[in-house]
Amino acid sequence: MRSVARVPGCRGGGGPHWGSPRCGPPGEPPIEEPWRAQTALGLPDWLVVRGSFDARYESLDKRLRAGENGSNQGLFVRTLLSMTVRDTFLEASAEIIDARVFGEPDDARTTTGQVDTAELLQGYIAGRFGDAFGKGDQLRVQLGRHTMDVGSRRLVARNVFRNTINAFTGVNAQWASAGGAKVRAFYTFPVQRLPGNGDIPLLQDGTPEFDEERSAVRFWGLHAALPEALAGGDFEAYLLGLDESDASDLATSDRDLNTIGARWLKKPAAGDMHWELESAFQFGESSAGSGATELLDHRAYLHHATLGYTFPGEESVRLEGLFDIASGDRDPGDGNNERFDSLFGIPRNDFGPTGIFREIARANVVSPGVRALFSPRPRWDVMATLRFNYLASDRDAWTTTGIVDPAGNSGSHIGDLSEVRIRYQLVPDSVRLEFGAAYHAAGSFAKEAPNGNGGRDALYGYVQTTFWF
Repeated sequence: MRSVARVPGCRGGGGPHWGSPRCGPPGEPPIEEPWRAQTALGLPDWLVVRGSFDARYESLDKRLRAGENGSNQGLFVRTLLSMTVRDTFLEASAEIIDARVFGEPDDARTTTGQVDTAELLQGYIAGRFGDAFGKGDQLRVQLGRHTMDVGSRRLVARNVFRNTINAFTGVNAQWASAGGAKVRAFYTFPVQRLPGNGDIPLLQDGTPEFDEERSAVRFWGLHAALPEALAGGDFEAYLLGLDESDASDLATSDRDLNTIGARWLKKPAAGDMHWELESAFQFGESSAGSGATELLDHRAYLHHATLGYTFPGEESVRLEGLFDIASGDRDPGDGNNERFDSLFGIPRNDFGPTGIFREIARANVVSPGVRALFSPRPRWDVMATLRFNYLASDRDAWTTTGIVDPAGNSGSHIGDLSEVRIRYQLVPDSVRLEFGAAYHAAGSFAKEAPNGNGGRDALYGYVQTTFWF
């Protein structure tokens, strides 16, 4: 057994003794553990307190949405604080979110994607059961308000970049076998963030209003994952259902959608190829928009592909080719809706920054691209992405902006996106600095569409700090 030389004043191993240095390799300085409130307060193991604080300044020199002019900027601040009480089998947890914006222009479209003040993000009880259906398996059943990440996070996710976070109230059961197979089943009522997007003055002032669930909106799903099931890659399959309808105090798109999909991926590893393929098909009924009364037959699809290679070496250089297509509505007057609905997913990982920029959503888009990721030095990581964005249907809208040409005479080229992101771990696992910039070079569609504002190139940048405690 190889011995490891101890550095005076550091500890060997064991549990999470945050705040004290941990012994590194012989001849190396001790590894500093991140500061955590849990240890600083001397809390017992059955009581877990944790949190995070994010502050991000964003600037956009030209707004992209139809009918909007000028620049936009603001300071977006988010605080999360959670407390969990648990024993061997039971767990009760509560998490508070406070998300605010400062300094946005008075005419900015402040939304509940940016503001959610003094709100209960999670509040649930959960039971954990071993050997529930077989030796070595684990079953966790959760009841109450909670967040969740499902699969690739393209259709269901706990938001990271966006200032506010999706939450759901209901039951969520997760099972894992001793061999690594996993199954999740849930039935929930999505939480509606309040005040709504129409109350811009209240949102800009940060006026608290408790979020609530509505019985008119129901979201359920099944998700299964098998490790190394096919040619060394993991395989996932899922079925998601969303049923919502108008109520006296809630105008919706009257969606009754079923989404079935599968994902096959091999994770990146040094000196090896990796890939990810995902396809989803959507069917049911939906209306043309919030408040519309006519229900349309809904048939839509999503395909994603990543193929990459990670080079050996400490720099962890990774190159990837990317392709995404999400269907759009081919004919606005045919009684059908072919525009894909991304449900409660996030576009950040595929299509660049969201926030006040959000150039592309996972709807009516065809987007090939390339990406490079590398770590030039310890604590640093860099990502650079180039994507070429087109409409899947030139008669449907560029959905994030509302720019549309129903006649289809303006071409399909939305524009090209160039993005660079740099992150530095100021204190590893405790304080991170992040810098990012994205440039939208307008294409023919943005320039020629009747409500396209003549087409605009736009430069977006942000600087962010995150503190975990």
